[in-house]
Amino acid sequence: MAYALVELTIEFRLWYLYHDCLADSYHSANRLLPPQIFTLDFNTLNNESRLAQALHPFFCALQINTATDNYRRLIHDLSQGGLRMSQWAFNQGFYSNVLPLISQIDASIVEHSSNYWFYSDEYAMIPATESSINLMLNKVRVEAEDCCICLEELKVESDAAQMPCAHVFHADCIKEWLYTSHYCPICRFEMPTY
Repeated sequence: MAYALVELTIEFRLWYLYHDCLADSYHSANRLLPPQIFTLDFNTLNNESRLAQALHPFFCALQINTATDNYRRLIHDLSQGGLRMSQWAFNQGFYSNVLPLISQIDASIVEHSSNYWFYSDEYAMIPATESSINLMLNKVRVEAEDCCICLEELKVESDAAQMPCAHVFHADCIKEWLYTSHYCPICRFEMPTY
């Protein structure tokens, strides 16, 4: 194969659907992201696990779970489509140092809100007090795991923040979360609000 690099352009369109389960109504919002360009060597395109690793930060930033069969199928389709296109170009006699590939991805994300706490004043999401955030978050060293707020990896031996319920997050992520909601995003442990 004559291509040294592959320039993969991903055009991503997201449709968000918010489903109010109690009222059984939908609200939608569309989001067109600017095209993202990835420059990959041909061996990365040919190896699905390398390709998945290269695209992982982009999809994590969109809060898309990369540990699903759908994500693996997407990576497979990108890899196979790129290989077919490059083989076709090679067979046609087109030679270049860079093979341009464009992938258009349309996705729908449905968020359901049927939990009792969304509709009850007793369980309203209100900020935790700054003093409780400063007092109750512990600085800890982490082992390999992901922050469930930003979905990015907590690097081994890096500093992170631990809630009193023992759940660990990036310090900035959990502080920003607690300025909006006094609940732990995993187990709903309640931080003080007064």
